[in-house]
Amino acid sequence: MSTKMKSRMDSAVSPVIGVLLMLVVTIIIAAVVSGFAGGLAGDTKAAPSASIDVVITTSAPDGMGGTSGQITFEMLSGDSIPTKDLEIITYFTNSTGHIYKTSHTANSEMFDLYGYGTDNARLPYLSDISKVGYAGNNANADFGNYTWSTGGILSVGSTRQVADFLGLDWTAGVYPAPDTIDDVDFKSGASVELTILHTPSQKIVYSKEVVVK
Repeated sequence: MSTKMKSRMDSAVSPVIGVLLMLVVTIIIAAVVSGFAGGLAGDTKAAPSASIDVVITTSAPDGMGGTSGQITFEMLSGDSIPTKDLEIITYFTNSTGHIYKTSHTANSEMFDLYGYGTDNARLPYLSDISKVGYAGNNANADFGNYTWSTGGILSVGSTRQVADFLGLDWTAGVYPAPDTIDDVDFKSGASVELTILHTPSQKIVYSKEVVVK
């Protein structure tokens, strides 16, 4: 074979090898990306689905002939959710533009429910005496320690609890005068932006502007 002919064959083979090498590299990169994406998809937590009703009121019966503030969270239907997987975020903006923001998780502080220093709970507590007993120094009723299922009602059960839950200041009443919330803009007709986040999936299971009753 002449030197000239061999040179032509070598020059023809080189581009083919180059294309094959590029194809191999492309396939390897595609496989790595696909595997990485598949791993991410496999780690994604599924978000629960639930129908939830939230009521905020300044005039719930207090059981002693008067009224008090109260927040209730009722699961109307849907998946049971361990409350350790939930974060409740609230925003209340008053007429001056000041924003009160709170976040409640399984690691949040305990609140003194009645002002005696003896009954502490993490809000909102599970309001089901038949299942967990009374809230207050009862870990079974504390937010983060129970699973929320259809029909379950979570409570923030007094004016001072509502204030603490929303980050508002309050003043203790002298019997028979009730406790009061210091910010006069928190009243019937005001609104609270309330979001319930499923933390493992980072998906929102409830988000609404709740009008105070």
